[in-house]
Amino acid sequence: VFHKAIENVRPHVELKARVASLLRLKRYTDELDSAEAIIRTLAITIEARDAYTEGHCERLSHYGVALGRTLRLPVEEIEALSRGGYLHDLGKIGISDAILLKPGPLTPAEYGLMKEHTVIGDRLCGELRAFKPVRQIVRHHHERFDGSGYPDGLRGDGIPLLAQVVSLVDAYDAMTTDRPYHQARSSAEACEELH
Repeated sequence: VFHKAIENVRPHVELKARVASLLRLKRYTDELDSAEAIIRTLAITIEARDAYTEGHCERLSHYGVALGRTLRLPVEEIEALSRGGYLHDLGKIGISDAILLKPGPLTPAEYGLMKEHTVIGDRLCGELRAFKPVRQIVRHHHERFDGSGYPDGLRGDGIPLLAQVVSLVDAYDAMTTDRPYHQARSSAEACEELH
């Protein structure tokens, strides 16, 4: 009799435990979605500080995903490119408008401060586990193949692939949009220069 009673109770206990676990998972997922929405909003707010970069984050996300698919990257890396396109310049939140919006060339000291945006962005993403694959994009999208980039002076294949992709589409977007220092080039001209 005891054995039968236990067998009747066990499925209900297991069901309650599974439901509780699923509810906890849903709450955590909602919290992550909220955190990501806040960070995306911050990234778009940063972009809004400069009229010349309107739509830049969305374009980088779109271009990064398109290039990632062309390269046949795994789905999780394509998702990282989508997020990384939005978040690559997140650290500019820590850069003053006097530097960020300066119409002329930056002094060496100002340029040094501007370069800090990659490290600031990396730190901001660092606390969110969901952004772990995005951190390499945020930190290393200004590295250069010859080692002259920043913040870590990485060179060649030492630069993470996803950061290379975002760097490439960032350069393409800069060339094909009007900026204070140049007129937009055609897509063909930009591709020729990148090649």
